[in-house]
Amino acid sequence: MDNKKGWSSEEKIQYIMELQEKGLSRKEIAVEFGYTRVDTLDRLMKKYGYNKIDGKFVLTVEDSCPPPVQNGGISIIEEVCPPNGGHLLSSLDAQNKLLNIVNNYDKLMYVIDNFDNVEDNCPIDVIEVKSGLQIDFDKSEAIKTTIRVDKDVWDNFSSLCKDKYNHLNKHDIISKAFIEFMEKYK
Repeated sequence: MDNKKGWSSEEKIQYIMELQEKGLSRKEIAVEFGYTRVDTLDRLMKKYGYNKIDGKFVLTVEDSCPPPVQNGGISIIEEVCPPNGGHLLSSLDAQNKLLNIVNNYDKLMYVIDNFDNVEDNCPIDVIEVKSGLQIDFDKSEAIKTTIRVDKDVWDNFSSLCKDKYNHLNKHDIISKAFIEFMEKYK
């Protein structure tokens, strides 16, 4: 173990994060640095914007700008405080996602540019079931009314709704039947 007290804060943080990625606990990292207490390590990391989450140090977004840290990918060069305090690009996962967006920029722009031109052929209120029954009329206010129906017809209708179409409302099925009757016999 060499003397890490002479290291810059950036070197310390980078080394701590490397040890954490190798699976060392906070206590093992503290011992590696020659600290007698784990909370000394915790205070150092908190000073540079890292919080403990599930026993791991995680960089949190704050308004202040911490010193730049290289994290195995894009290095953050700060002349002026960058957005989100420079934390946006500090995680390797965020860097990979951003690079993926940049690599697929043309495809993304094509989708965005053509979004308004694409026709939506699927009405919003369509409910389609295996039998092909579609409840696709423009719904308005539902009302209560009394009608007289043959008892056997009603019982058969109720059984069919209960057995095969229990996921639909009876009033929607009856409304659809009325619409189909009106269209057929107008």
